[in-house]
Amino acid sequence: MTPNSLAPPHQLAGSWPVPPAGPPVLLVAVPTAGPTTGGNTVRLIGQNLRGATSVSFGGTPATIVQWGLPGYLDDGWDQPAGAFPGTDHLAWQGGHDGHDGGHPGDGHPGGDYPRLDILVVLAPPHAPGTVQITVTTPAGTSNPLPYTYLAPPPAPSAISPASGPTAGGTLFTVTGTNLAGVTGVLFNGVPASGVTATATSVTGTTPAGAAGPATVTLISPSGATVVPGGFTYVAPPLPPTATAIVPAVGPATGGTPYVITGAHLAGVTSVTFGGTPSTVLFVDPAGTLVLGLTPAGPAAGANVPVTVTGPGGSTTVPGGFTYFAAPPAPAPTGIVPATGPAAGGTPFTVTGTNLSGTVAVLFNGVPATGVTAGATTVTGTTPAGATGPATVLLVTASGIVTVPGTFLYV
Repeated sequence: MTPNSLAPPHQLAGSWPVPPAGPPVLLVAVPTAGPTTGGNTVRLIGQNLRGATSVSFGGTPATIVQWGLPGYLDDGWDQPAGAFPGTDHLAWQGGHDGHDGGHPGDGHPGGDYPRLDILVVLAPPHAPGTVQITVTTPAGTSNPLPYTYLAPPPAPSAISPASGPTAGGTLFTVTGTNLAGVTGVLFNGVPASGVTATATSVTGTTPAGAAGPATVTLISPSGATVVPGGFTYVAPPLPPTATAIVPAVGPATGGTPYVITGAHLAGVTSVTFGGTPSTVLFVDPAGTLVLGLTPAGPAAGANVPVTVTGPGGSTTVPGGFTYFAAPPAPAPTGIVPATGPAAGGTPFTVTGTNLSGTVAVLFNGVPATGVTAGATTVTGTTPAGATGPATVLLVTASGIVTVPGTFLYV
């Protein structure tokens, strides 16, 4: 048996309560808002609410758990305390029949009616938003009173990415639960743009902000909620500056080791010579130098711009880099004499072509003395060496080449 199906004893006796004077009138609902899950107690105060057959919250029926006269705790339905869970703090109020010390005028026509009635109901579940409460009795349906269903507060878990530039413009996603009602996102109080929300995510674009941490706040009808971890604004990197390149010249074949000096070079990602990327071998974490190898340049030689690029932008090296045409590769054909004492001291001549760039002659890695070079010959004196054959190498501006045959120490 439900509470509202119980008739108070005085009503069964045909005395109290008197029939309502007319259609029900709602005056107050307490509280005026509650959770979407429903189940909370709502007190409806008005006139002519006795005999209510239904209570509607936006078309959804509520459960009636009590009705009577507010304020008279002695007017009982003779129901034991706690007969209906959640209502034992309120007496079941049935009113007086005008006898036994009751309130004068109660329970008979011409008394001090109309007086206030009360209905206590359990709100049904409903989607977020404002609905209208109405009460229906045999005499009609009441005027509506607004009641607002509040969605559970947002429960964000994280924001991704967690950092971005101070200029703003970073696309972000906040994940969590109960996010569908989010209407705005604030970064240190500044609203993000393009905010859209679903039950599990909120997306948008960050506004501009000062470098450093920013508190991220979700705005919803349930209030403001802070996103754990927040967001960090990162100042843009400074553009690189270059002061010099050493050496500033090299062969058109490329491969020349270079060092570029300057400032803010720590983030450098590329160095180009006339638009051709070079090989970057090392970038100083302090941002003062970059080490690399030149790419091949114009075969005939030329001066080309050297461009250094990093996250903060690009810069050019003053003076650029000058390629020169590489000399023809040396082509030795032999050495005379081909033998000599192990004590060294043997004058020798290496013959061939394109030998003028020779700067040293090595016998098993030991340099000869008195070396002079011409286009077709290189002369010098053998160093001491171990008895046996020795490999002869010419060290030239174009690299190291081997002289055909060997020199025999005896």
